[in-house]
Amino acid sequence: MADKETNNTIQNAEESVEVSVEQKLVALYTLQQVDSKIDEIRAYRGNLPLEIQDLEDEIAGLQTRIANFKDESKAFQTEIANHKIKIQELQASIKKYEEQQNNVRNNREYDALTKEIEFQNLDIQLSEKKIREATAKDADVAAKVEDAESRLKEISDILTEKQGELDSVTEDTKKEEEVLLQRSADCEKLVEDRLLVAYKRIRKNARNGLAVVGIFDEACGGCFNRIPPQHQLDICTHKKIIVCEYCGRILVDKGIIAQYND
Repeated sequence: MADKETNNTIQNAEESVEVSVEQKLVALYTLQQVDSKIDEIRAYRGNLPLEIQDLEDEIAGLQTRIANFKDESKAFQTEIANHKIKIQELQASIKKYEEQQNNVRNNREYDALTKEIEFQNLDIQLSEKKIREATAKDADVAAKVEDAESRLKEISDILTEKQGELDSVTEDTKKEEEVLLQRSADCEKLVEDRLLVAYKRIRKNARNGLAVVGIFDEACGGCFNRIPPQHQLDICTHKKIIVCEYCGRILVDKGIIAQYND
């Protein structure tokens, strides 16, 4: 059933200004036709704006991902460099212990130095292992960076193409849309505030943006439900604004439509 709030708003709007219902209906129907043409222009652009937004979001995500990968790579490279420095220090210690072995006074000192050399060599082996592990991880990250950068280039190329398409479509329709938007604003000035609020609310909730529709074959031009004979008579006499009891759209007869076409 039609929205009671809408009915009340329209009824109050009818009483607020000394303008005939017929004039109000012509103004509303004209506004609807202009707004519908604006809708058609924007529909002509299709899903390009949404597609472009999705591509821009994906690019931002890839850029963040690449930056994170590069931070990981720097951390691995720092780890590798630190282990290489450690190995150099361990090798220097081994060389020192080997020199000391040449000057030992007994087997106990020699064995102690031998143990230290073994420990240093074990530490070298551990660092070499960690270098190999970090190098493998860094190579894996480098591959991920390469894949992400390849995807980034691919998406960037698609974005450039889509943006070009949108710019072309927008350029084709920009002037027409600007004219229609100005005309829509001018039409709104001819509709009293409360009635305009009701129109916009109905239009927002309507599936196809139609808030004002004609009668065709005794049915509502919006939801196609049959209009009772008495309501049809009320619509044709232009004594009050009638809304469809099923979808809530404002109804106009052929006479109002003819005035718009004239």
